Amino acid sequence: MNARLPVLIIFSCLYFIPGPGFPPGFPNENFSINSPILFAGNREATSPGGDSKESSLSEIENYEKEKLAKLNKNVGKRYLTVKKTDGAKFYVSPDDLEKELTIEREKEGFVITELVRNRLGTMNFYQVKFDTGQIGYLSADGSYLDLKVTEGSLIFVPKKPAAVKKNPSQANAFSSQAIGLVKNYLISNGSAENQLTEEKVNYFPRTKYKYEAYEISGKKYRVLQYIEGGNTPPYVKKWIVDLSTKEVRPENPAVK
Repeated sequence: MNARLPVLIIFSCLYFIPGPGFPPGFPNENFSINSPILFAGNREATSPGGDSKESSLSEIENYEKEKLAKLNKNVGKRYLTVKKTDGAKFYVSPDDLEKELTIEREKEGFVITELVRNRLGTMNFYQVKFDTGQIGYLSADGSYLDLKVTEGSLIFVPKKPAAVKKNPSQANAFSSQAIGLVKNYLISNGSAENQLTEEKVNYFPRTKYKYEAYEISGKKYRVLQYIEGGNTPPYVKKWIVDLSTKEVRPENPAVK
């Protein structure tokens, strides 16, 4: 017998025994080494797992971003801490939770200045600055801040709207406009300015007279006509002027 015959028989048997994941009868003319069917099992086994891992990482990143954005919204807010047995705890350092910050007064105001993490990166804290100048750290994780507000150991203090500073020249222009409307306001015996001129005779010879305008709100002003001198009691007449409507009315109509 040919010595190579047993080797060929063994090789042929091995060649036609389907391996794991291959169909019976493989190989045949319907399959090739480049056939996508050869690798379909591999793609089905690895692709979903890879996508799932990437999806999970993306969800975690988005959650962290949303959480930090929510926590950062509290930076700049002002609160008042109230001493209670179960009140809010402030720490000297975010890395030493054994050492609490001592609040001396019964009520103490503070502002959240920054959002920080401890050295290990496992916990979030609000860095706060008290009215006394002390710096402390308050837990920012979970709903600790909201919980302490609900309990009453922290009180949120809304910011007062900043006063709008008016241009001095504009303010002077408004005052002059209000005074001008009063001077030209018509009454029974002429204008309000004519009446003032007639009244000045009663305060001769040391007559002092003036107009003054004070802003009440917005474009609403109070205008004073004032005369003094001699032994006669001062003459003061007040007017309310609305520059937006040009309306003028006496505040003390009894004064003639």
